[in-house]
Amino acid sequence: MKNTRRALAPLLVAAALLAAPAVVAVPASAGNSSADSSTEIDVSGQPLGVAAGPDGELYVSDYNWAGGVSVYRPGEAKASRQIKVGCWPTSLAMTSDGTLYVLQITESMETELGIVAPGASEVSATIPLAQGSHWLAAAPDGSLYVTSPSEGTVSVVLPGSARIARVIEAGPSPVEVTVAVDGTTYAANQYAGAVTVIPAGATGPSHTVDVGRTSSPHGIAAAPDGTVYVANVLSNDVAVIEPGGTTVARRIRVGREPQEVVVAPDGTVYVTNAGDNTVSVIPSGADHASDAIATGEDPGRLAVTADGSVAVVNRGDKNLTVISAGSAGPAPAPVPSSEPLEAADDDGSRAGAADGGSAFGAGLPVIAAGTGALLLAGAATLVVVLRRQRKVRGVEPAAVWTAE
Repeated sequence: MKNTRRALAPLLVAAALLAAPAVVAVPASAGNSSADSSTEIDVSGQPLGVAAGPDGELYVSDYNWAGGVSVYRPGEAKASRQIKVGCWPTSLAMTSDGTLYVLQITESMETELGIVAPGASEVSATIPLAQGSHWLAAAPDGSLYVTSPSEGTVSVVLPGSARIARVIEAGPSPVEVTVAVDGTTYAANQYAGAVTVIPAGATGPSHTVDVGRTSSPHGIAAAPDGTVYVANVLSNDVAVIEPGGTTVARRIRVGREPQEVVVAPDGTVYVTNAGDNTVSVIPSGADHASDAIATGEDPGRLAVTADGSVAVVNRGDKNLTVISAGSAGPAPAPVPSSEPLEAADDDGSRAGAADGGSAFGAGLPVIAAGTGALLLAGAATLVVVLRRQRKVRGVEPAAVWTAE
């Protein structure tokens, strides 16, 4: 029975891997993608989730049955300690008081949220969650937000609490969520090609922003000034939503298959491009990327430290890329392209986007670069999207395909 549970366990969190590749990256100099602007750190196991603590430490989850969370001090290439958590840890989030939250499953295949007190070496409390994929995001006020795509909701855990305080309706299949400094919540609805906007303190949305049904919005992050950036996997761009906006203000072309996005304290935006193993750097307020920084294989999830360093996990190479902070510089003049980025059509499609929706099909479920797998727990249905026909190396059981 235990072997059966081990074999089935990854399926319960397969969708959480859709954003799986994580790379620890620190902002690099504009126009400089060379090795001297970044550092690679080898890690043990299968790195997946990443979070940054208020003291600059990095936390990296090991996606394995008996995995854990490795802690790296600033500037060090070896883990200083290990945190014992549940099985198959995926998404991580760190709140401003140093509390670490871990998405994990139990030996009986139940999905739960593990809570690790500041400085602790193991989980001190857990909160049961609905089965399926989830994404964790820390809010500026210290609250934790947990998406539940299968239920169309976002749950809120208050600081110091070990229970769900409230549940927010967040549109169909919210895959990721971000909270702006004013408390407004933005949820990326990948199926619908939209972003659901929930006012501070509300339990339901005020409106939605159409991003493009075939764009496949995935990663989402709010800047210090309230501007929201959305990574669109299929249209190879980032949609920009201004504070209070009801439409996309502009689109910024990035690399292939942009998956995750974070914003540094100075407003610099970093986007992982899983299709070409780079991180696009967008200076604050710019309308185009100023740089593309080379990473390892399959860059995905990112985390920003207090000094502006950005953490990105290279899942394919099983390492971290660290890019120095605060050196993005001003954006140069845009370079004309033979394939100009066109505005979205009325139905949300993009006529000029590279690798457009037709390559994957409209209404594609949550995806990230590489092989995708999504468990719809409510219907007990597993949707598998095979693209690169590649497995994560060293992950047991060997038959499990990645959901990137």
